[in-house]
Amino acid sequence: MYAGASLAPRRSLLLSPPTTAYVIAISLHPPLPSFSRSSLRSPSPKLRFRSPAPRSINPSFRPRSKWESAGVWEDPDDGYGSEYEERGGLEEEDDDDVEEEEDGGGEARGAKPSLLGIAKSPIAQFDEELVKEVELLLTPEEKAILDQNEAPNLSKISTLKWHPLHSFALAGQIPFMDKLLETGTCIDSFDKDGFTPLHKAVIGKKEAVISHLLRKGANPHVRDRDGATPLHYAVQVGAMQTVKLLIKYKVDVNVADNEGWTPLHVAIQSRSRDIAKVLLVNGADKSRRNKDGKTPLDLSLCYGKDFKSYDLAKLLKLVPANRDP
Repeated sequence: MYAGASLAPRRSLLLSPPTTAYVIAISLHPPLPSFSRSSLRSPSPKLRFRSPAPRSINPSFRPRSKWESAGVWEDPDDGYGSEYEERGGLEEEDDDDVEEEEDGGGEARGAKPSLLGIAKSPIAQFDEELVKEVELLLTPEEKAILDQNEAPNLSKISTLKWHPLHSFALAGQIPFMDKLLETGTCIDSFDKDGFTPLHKAVIGKKEAVISHLLRKGANPHVRDRDGATPLHYAVQVGAMQTVKLLIKYKVDVNVADNEGWTPLHVAIQSRSRDIAKVLLVNGADKSRRNKDGKTPLDLSLCYGKDFKSYDLAKLLKLVPANRDP
């Protein structure tokens, strides 16, 4: 018997082997407290759970976002990288997205009533505040220049080298480019190198601007001072999608510049196998010679005995024109 064990065991188990009887006393834990049926049926008031009272639902309730709760409107990213661009487009959004009515009044949050009693949008307030702030910063001479130019004055902001339309095309500034076109600027205007905005957009690989200019009526067959077309430059920069787009606009795939170079010559020089294959499939003449008397195959072989030379030579030898690969 262990020390401290109960003298009166709760249960005893009798084992009767053939020789000796052993009595093993098993001391069990103290019994659990007993519960009456009434206590089980009627729980303590402290343990009772009351169902919440039904709440009335307001049909006009709309949960606020974290920006609305903070009273801040986050301008969506328009992809142009300027916080002042195209803010006017936000005014055309639904009222639920831009303004929220107060319980007592009917004015938009953060809007100030004008003299006519019409609430101004936060965007209009921001514009007015910006104008006032800048006018305070300008000197009288600078303010006079601003007052003299209500609309863009191209004669003062462009040169033969730098034209705003070309800069906007290369920078991807489509909204500003459209504003210049609306004032009568020629969409195919040349700079001193003979580049048009389409040339610039192709060189900069601005596919969105290229598509926009072509839809606006830009000439896809235009040549620069050296006789190169947008297709020449699209091949040179490796813009496959632009090459396919220009071909859809029925450009001449065999057009040659002032040196007799066709887009296929440029593709082989830049060692662009995939673009060369697209040109061949769409009718490029691989037998055309430039002013030096070289065909595209000659240019490929002039690179030496490396893998790419053999690969391009095989392409030019085996892929015929006007046939799907």
